[in-house]
Amino acid sequence: MGTRRAILEAAAEEFGAHGFEDARVRRIAAAAGVSHHLITYYFGGKQGLYEAITEQWMDTSLPDPDEDVPVAERMRRYVHQAWEDPSWSQMLVRERPGSSPPGEDGRAAELLKSVEELRRRQARGEIRGDLDVGMVALAFFAATIAPRSLFWIAREMTQRDPASREFADDYADQIARIFAALAEPPATTDPGD
Repeated sequence: MGTRRAILEAAAEEFGAHGFEDARVRRIAAAAGVSHHLITYYFGGKQGLYEAITEQWMDTSLPDPDEDVPVAERMRRYVHQAWEDPSWSQMLVRERPGSSPPGEDGRAAELLKSVEELRRRQARGEIRGDLDVGMVALAFFAATIAPRSLFWIAREMTQRDPASREFADDYADQIARIFAALAEPPATTDPGD
């Protein structure tokens, strides 16, 4: 494993466990098996490291506007991404309310692009017209990370193990089916026409 990748993986675990404010560069360096000076060299410090992780996750999780995959299938993918990398959802839920996370402007711009993509899909009928796509996106974002960020609640509500691959697959299918149900109903024609 490369040094940069080892640092990113250790940082994801550290930020997931402690949030940005309480994360420590020395613990990240120790977990990655490197000097903490290498973190400064590669990332400029803790904030640069946090921004690099956020950028990496956004690159893999936000939709590619050129990829014409149904929204329901994207939801299935997001559930699997959150399940496969629990530090991602843990990091997000540890952001302190009322404080701005590092790199907020860039992240906000990317999130806005994804909402705009949902608006285009809404115009094509993939999402009912009476729904606020920003609210829908927020609800489904929260749903995709729920099994990892609300592990105990997920286990109790479903009576299943949220850490199992079978749970992740079934949950992803359910989220995709719920999202598919938000599509505009097909227009029906009157048999007398």
